[in-house]
Amino acid sequence: MRTATTKKDIIKSTPKKTVSKKAIAKKSKPKPTEIKLTAPLTSPAPAFPESSKTKQSQLIALLKDPRGATIQDLMQITGWQAHSVRGVISGIVRKRLGLNVIGRKIDGVHHYRIDPA
Repeated sequence: MRTATTKKDIIKSTPKKTVSKKAIAKKSKPKPTEIKLTAPLTSPAPAFPESSKTKQSQLIALLKDPRGATIQDLMQITGWQAHSVRGVISGIVRKRLGLNVIGRKIDGVHHYRIDPA
């Protein structure tokens, strides 16, 4: 006696195609496009305006003081936790804004300041 085949049996019995990583990489490459400039390039506006209203600008103002500032000082003015303050110093102030931040340990407390040079 012969049994009836169902769609599930057919789907299970068909082998799956394997695709190499190279084939996937070839498909996902974007094609180069032409960029047409309609207006002359001008200098972009600063990414972060120097207003004393933002927490970041207050943090930078404290860091520009020759004595520097401690993490506790920066936490009080911004209301951020210590890891957030350190992240802004590293990611925004040092990397994005390109300012030279100097960190020193004085009497067991880390002091950070921006080098004016």
